[in-house]
Amino acid sequence: MANPNEAMNTLRGVRIAITGGTSGLGLALVRESLARGALVAFVARTAERVEQVATENAGAHGIVGDVSRKDHIYPIAIQITGELGGLDVLINNASDLGPVPLQMLSDTECEDLVRAFETNLIGPFRLTKALMGALAASAREGRGAAVINISSDAAVNPYSGWGAYGSSKAALHHLTRIWGEEHASDNVHFLSLDPGDMDTPMHAAAIPDADPATLKRPEDAARELLDAIAESLAVPTSVSRFKEQFDDCRNSTYSASG
Repeated sequence: MANPNEAMNTLRGVRIAITGGTSGLGLALVRESLARGALVAFVARTAERVEQVATENAGAHGIVGDVSRKDHIYPIAIQITGELGGLDVLINNASDLGPVPLQMLSDTECEDLVRAFETNLIGPFRLTKALMGALAASAREGRGAAVINISSDAAVNPYSGWGAYGSSKAALHHLTRIWGEEHASDNVHFLSLDPGDMDTPMHAAAIPDADPATLKRPEDAARELLDAIAESLAVPTSVSRFKEQFDDCRNSTYSASG
C-alpha cells in the first residue's frame, strides 16, 4: 500500500464518476478523489444539493439525475463522458433502503420493493451498460478501468427488516460477479465491495438509535476504497488481489452498511 504522501497522487488524472455523490460515502468519495488529483463527476437527484456540493468542492462536475429512472440514464452517461473526456472508474454508490422505518418483507409494499431494486440494481445495470464503451476504451488505452458497486453485509446475511435493501444488494453483488467474468479478458474490472457500517444519513434512517461512535466514518471508508482502486489500476491483472487488499485495509466486522 502506498504511503500517505504517495497516496495523494495515486489517482492523478484518473476519471471517476460517483453516483449518490452529495451525502454520506458518496460525498466522502468525491472529496477524497479530488484530493488525490482525480477528475470527478458526481450524480445526485436534487439540483440545489448538486449545485452546493459542486460549489464547495472546486473541480467536481455535478450532474442532476436519478439513476432509478430509465429516461435519466443516457443523459447522465453523456454528461459524465463529456465532462471528463472519457471514464476510467464508475462507482455505483446511490442506494435506497426501501420502506423506512424498516419493515418485514411480508409487510413491504410492492412499490417500495420496486423502488429499491430500481435504484440498487437496475440503475447500476443501466448506467454501467451505457458507459461500457467508455470504460472498455479506457482499458484498451492502458489507463485501466473499473466498476465498483457498493454492497452491504445485508447482501449475504438475511437480516430481518432489511428485505428490500438486502435482496436488491444481493442481486447487485451477483450481477457484479457475472459481469466480472464476462469482461475479465477486456481488463474491465467489476467489484462488489462492502465498506461496513458507517455514520451516514442512510444508516441513521435505518437504525435511528445507533451510537455514531461505534460506526465507521465515511471519510475512512472512502480512503480505503480509493486505496484499493489505485492499486487495481496500477496492477490491472489481478481482481482477486484488489479484493484482498480492500479486505485487509478494512479489517473490521460489521452488520449492514449504509
